[in-house]
Amino acid sequence: MADRFFSDWESLVSAVDAKATQILQRDVAPVAEDILKKHIKSDIYDVYTPKPNGWVNGTTYQRRHALEQAVTTIVQDKHTILVTSTATASPAVLSGWSFHNRYPGAFLKLLEVGNMGIWRGGFPRPAVTNTQNEIDTSQEIKSAIQNGIQREIGICIEI
Repeated sequence: MADRFFSDWESLVSAVDAKATQILQRDVAPVAEDILKKHIKSDIYDVYTPKPNGWVNGTTYQRRHALEQAVTTIVQDKHTILVTSTATASPAVLSGWSFHNRYPGAFLKLLEVGNMGIWRGGFPRPAVTNTQNEIDTSQEIKSAIQNGIQREIGICIEI
């Protein structure tokens, strides 16, 4: 981009915005996804062990690790990405009980607050909050941004 010339301010801003979106998708998102996966494991799966024969129908819940496997990045606008899990709650196991909010991240939000409905003894599992806190201070994220800006725009910055 350093070798391109722009005849007006709007075309420069548009080009920089496009590069910023590429940097978010190519450089920052994979690092943020790894951080979320780590917190799903440590803050959700590692803090809870399913009780034998404790599920509604008398069986033991079998983990599918669907939250980790469904981590994805959604571009919300040219300067914002949402790193979340698209996994949803299991279908209702009791008549009349259902989890209707099936938008990306809804199940993570449910686990975050600990309001588990029929899952007795639910407790908050703050994977999302802990992920955001780590992203805010992560040297890996800062390095990804710096490397992306240097590659895509051709300037060195210090964050």
